[in-house]
Amino acid sequence: MAPPLLPDDDPLLIEFARELASARATSYPLLLASYCCTTPNPAEATATLDAVAAAVGYQGLGAGWIAVPRRIAAKLLTQIIASELAYPTEVLPREQAEALAGRFLGRFAQNARYYTNGAISGEFAVYDAQGNEVLGWRSLSSAPFDNGVVALDQQRVALLWAEDAP
Repeated sequence: MAPPLLPDDDPLLIEFARELASARATSYPLLLASYCCTTPNPAEATATLDAVAAAVGYQGLGAGWIAVPRRIAAKLLTQIIASELAYPTEVLPREQAEALAGRFLGRFAQNARYYTNGAISGEFAVYDAQGNEVLGWRSLSSAPFDNGVVALDQQRVALLWAEDAP
């Protein structure tokens, strides 16, 4: 059973959301949703991830969530912030996207866990927490392409997600 998800009114995340929307104003918006919660042990994290997905109108992945190390989460976030999913169109400079990704990740404890739905695009390979390469993805939304990261620590769970429609 998932812990209750409570609104997260962190002013730094609210400001981050504004800056992210402004930086990506020429493209589709990214979805940022953040909640306060008491995180279960790692074996029970799936229920929390699925609850966050459901809270924003997506479908959960159950056992299909892929745990990734922080460095891969940073690369995925940089990719979805800097570019479009379906086409190699740069929306903003990679350095700016890296800084924004770092700010998102900086809101989580060092022992936070990171999850994704797979690998869609980008110039790098995606590896899970066990070091296995991730090929393909499972959609959370009804869009042709969607990708992102859910970050989870002892106090907060947040989703930063991209949907690219044709």
